[in-house]
Amino acid sequence: MNPAVFIPTYIFIMAQPKLVSPDQPPPLRFFLRAYEFFASLKLAVVLIFAMAFALGYATFVEAAYGTPVVQYFVYQTWWFNGLNILLGVNIFCAAAIRYPWQRHQTGFVITHIGLLVLLGGAAIGRQSGVDAQIPVFESRMERYAFDRTNLFFDVKIEEDHDEDAAHDHNDFVQTVGRVPFPAGPFNWDDYETQFAYNLQDGVTYDNSIEALLKNGLRWTSGHIFKLASRATPGTVLHQGTIKGLEKELKIEVLDFQANSTMSSEPRLEMVVSGIPEKYLDEETGREEERPGTFPEGVGNAFSVSITPVPDTLLDLYGDIYPYGFSQPQQAGGGKVMLWIAPDAVYQKAFLESAPQGELGARGQVAITVDGKVHHIKLSEYSAGDTVTLEDSEYSIEIKGIWNDIVEGNPETAGTAYGYSEKISEDANIPAVHLQVLDTEGQAHGREILLFANKPYHNVYDYDQQIYGTYWFDFSTKEIQPFGPQASNEEVYSRIEFLQGADQKLYYRYWNRRTNQLVVAREVNQQGSPKTAEDGFQMPQFKNPLQFFVADYVSADKPRKASKALPFNRDLQIVQREVRAKVKVTWGEIEREQWILAFVGAPGERQTPEQQIRIHDPVEGHSLVLTMPTESIDIGFRIRLKDFERKLDPGTSQASHYSSWVDFVDLKTTQEIWSVRADGGRADTIGVPQRAKPAEAAAPITNQFVSGYAFDQNTVYWLDRNARAIKATDLQSQSTRTVIDMEYIRGLTGKEASNAFLNNPRGLTLAGGRLFWIDELGGTSVIQSVSTNREELKRVVHSPGNVIQILIDSTTDRLYWLNESAGQISRANTEGTGMEIGIIKDLKRPTSFAIQAKNRLLYWAERDDSTSGAVSKGRIVQSAIPKTAKDTVTPRTIISLPVDTYAVSLVFNEDADRLAYIAAEKPRQGYIGHHSSTIHQTHQLNTCTPSGNDNQTIKVGGIDLANDLSVHDGNYYWTQSASYEHDVFITMNAPVEFDSPTTGHSYRLFQESFNGPFKPGDPTFDRVIAPDSEQQDLYLSVLTVNRDPGRAIRNMGCLIVCLGIAIMFYMKAYFFKPRKKKVAPVSEPNSNTDSSENS
Repeated sequence: MNPAVFIPTYIFIMAQPKLVSPDQPPPLRFFLRAYEFFASLKLAVVLIFAMAFALGYATFVEAAYGTPVVQYFVYQTWWFNGLNILLGVNIFCAAAIRYPWQRHQTGFVITHIGLLVLLGGAAIGRQSGVDAQIPVFESRMERYAFDRTNLFFDVKIEEDHDEDAAHDHNDFVQTVGRVPFPAGPFNWDDYETQFAYNLQDGVTYDNSIEALLKNGLRWTSGHIFKLASRATPGTVLHQGTIKGLEKELKIEVLDFQANSTMSSEPRLEMVVSGIPEKYLDEETGREEERPGTFPEGVGNAFSVSITPVPDTLLDLYGDIYPYGFSQPQQAGGGKVMLWIAPDAVYQKAFLESAPQGELGARGQVAITVDGKVHHIKLSEYSAGDTVTLEDSEYSIEIKGIWNDIVEGNPETAGTAYGYSEKISEDANIPAVHLQVLDTEGQAHGREILLFANKPYHNVYDYDQQIYGTYWFDFSTKEIQPFGPQASNEEVYSRIEFLQGADQKLYYRYWNRRTNQLVVAREVNQQGSPKTAEDGFQMPQFKNPLQFFVADYVSADKPRKASKALPFNRDLQIVQREVRAKVKVTWGEIEREQWILAFVGAPGERQTPEQQIRIHDPVEGHSLVLTMPTESIDIGFRIRLKDFERKLDPGTSQASHYSSWVDFVDLKTTQEIWSVRADGGRADTIGVPQRAKPAEAAAPITNQFVSGYAFDQNTVYWLDRNARAIKATDLQSQSTRTVIDMEYIRGLTGKEASNAFLNNPRGLTLAGGRLFWIDELGGTSVIQSVSTNREELKRVVHSPGNVIQILIDSTTDRLYWLNESAGQISRANTEGTGMEIGIIKDLKRPTSFAIQAKNRLLYWAERDDSTSGAVSKGRIVQSAIPKTAKDTVTPRTIISLPVDTYAVSLVFNEDADRLAYIAAEKPRQGYIGHHSSTIHQTHQLNTCTPSGNDNQTIKVGGIDLANDLSVHDGNYYWTQSASYEHDVFITMNAPVEFDSPTTGHSYRLFQESFNGPFKPGDPTFDRVIAPDSEQQDLYLSVLTVNRDPGRAIRNMGCLIVCLGIAIMFYMKAYFFKPRKKKVAPVSEPNSNTDSSENS
């Protein structure tokens, strides 16, 4: 085939017919010309090149900014959708204009149909698909995924009600509506600062080509991004009257931060240079020193701010600290603080309060009274003395000179604003307590309290303009350590910034080693390395550290404010704090406030920071505005069993990370499973029932089987979450409630009972009565009730944690295993004849079993090794003692592998074998082995009564199993209600799963993670139980993708391939055989058949 012949022949054969003729009416000619234009090859070429440019550009944008950005500014924009629509119209018209089609056009038509199907599938995927994130902590489960960028404002009206009274909060809430908020994926300030051709944050590139490519992409993106539909500062999202209330609501967005943290204003961003560098001068051969250099970018700046007094403490501290608390920050060789000057006198006191002469043993006070700075050497005075001020009509009473302080409640009598003296020979927190007196010796203004090394706690008199500084000699103190262990009481040099009354920014540097106020002057509010100031002088260097102020935000008074953080493409919306500054007008009330986006499940209560609440006391209701992201219910739950992270050698950069997960039912968390005695595939017995499709949309109370017992075809089971005992008929699968708290509370008269259902577990059945364990105030309580709901009572109280109960069928006695006491005890089933500790000194027991025939006891232990040490479990056997005084001789019959323990035991009387479930580290949860090969962490084993012939029964599907029992020759246990377990999700290896309730097919990817969180971290302590042995915690972020157009696109691709194959097969479609040259034959009225070239 000759390509030179193929192209012109193809164009010639496919030339579109001319539809327009001069004799047609003008409207028809206009329509036909438009039809010809949309079917033209020229338009196709333009559209194909435009689409190629758009897709190529999108590839660069995604590489630079991530998937959410390219989705928002390219794939979900009106212009990209318009481009796709035009391309679809062009493809359709190009095929339709050639109708009726000839046989040789079959491949052409099929190819165009395939292209239309492909475009249709892409449109369906964009319109109805899901691309969201689901964050899951280790050992936790989640069912909601959250959209990457779509935000809303939910408007609700909440009626006034008593929060302390028992009520359903939703009964008082009326949902008004949801207002879309097209915020975009960037901080709004970034559009003005981060998309210029040249940035001003010190970023440099290795060569001009790299600079051209990166700056060019940023600059062009800044213009193309403007084409997307996005709110801007001042956009009014809603304005109208709320029906039924006749009040106008206006929602105006003033600012938006896609990544932020809550901070305070005034605030400055300070950049400190690195430490000076030592080097060897080759000319002199001596060691020299060069100043430290500044790190690149403003990302290395740290904030110095003033925190306003919290609302909850305003009554106590609002009058004492009207200008808030400065938050000291460690920086290089000392601490950095920030103050507000409410007036020119404060500014003067700050700049002109340098100490005079020697400080002396007790230090020196510089106090400003009546606009003048006065110095008091405390070594010359004692507590109770009065100091006459020069050139002033005022004097000062020294009420106290303290070496150390005790901090308490400001309302405590006998203290100065809650501070009092702590007797100490060492000057730990020196403080001075003063009172200014007038000419008659009466108090002038309030008492003054000054601290030498905690100046942020100084108490001034702002009304009388009395300010001061306490300078103290700390030069003999050793250099203090920095870091998390450093306390505020330790002593450092300090740099103090001041927001002046003239709106300028000042600073002063106190060197505590030389006892000098080195400098006090104005500083550049928008500095750079070129305008850097000298800062802390470290004793081991000649050159001081330098600093400059990269950014500065002023405020008349301290206030909470949101601080924008740099864009980070690796952080998803579930990992960021997204905030918007909103002005809400509700009737005559106006509120302007930062609001934090709510990323959580529907119905979950938001924090005050996630709400704008405007109360109308006259009408007796409140307007509540929240900003949720769109949540998607995936129809099942994902449990994160274990998260793995591997680091690049020598770095803290993750080279690989993956998740082991279970796909768990919505309605049931733990259920009953079974397998034949000889093994096979285990399966649920359907108790309790899993969620049905109709139940997926409604709020579901999760069922959790915490104990069960069989009675022929009926299984009784404890629903821990519902706090109930239920019974299920295995043949009809019907379930009834035996007792619950509502039933217990309804008992009166002789039937009234003090029994309860709080945290029920460990159910057993004997003699027509059900026994279970519960707890009350740290004491385990064994209770019982007949199967016909009679004689509900408490049987035994056992201090500590009882984890299992059994009934000895031969003696009709009740046995229980107390884990915390490390002992097995027994009593009659009525609770009488109690014998405590018939077996003692058990080491961290997990389960026990009784062999009634030979009167033997078995129990499983974990040894008492410390957490993290190599340890292994064992199974111990002993004769059942006749009395608690009898001596027994336990013996270990099975030693399990390292870090493996028996979590549940049962003796199979029919098979005369002991059965047990062995698991790896059950207290710590699942520990993955970090490969895509499924690793079974729970196994079912049996052995002879003496521990011989230990066999592992091959059971498929066993997972997180516990509470083993035998019934009708089969083994039963409780385990997670998982559709699939131990699913391995890692980078670039998605997993597909069909939701059992919605029927949607989802694809899950490993997106990112947060952590590790360690014990003591608020996040760790909130998620992990206090008694857990877990030493770190991760948050895994999975991408949940559903594309209903994928199958349609695949079909379109197949149709296109089929059409192309047909085109190549039908050669006559492309090439016509050359005709032999013959002498022309003259025929009357001979014309070329125009259809030949159609």
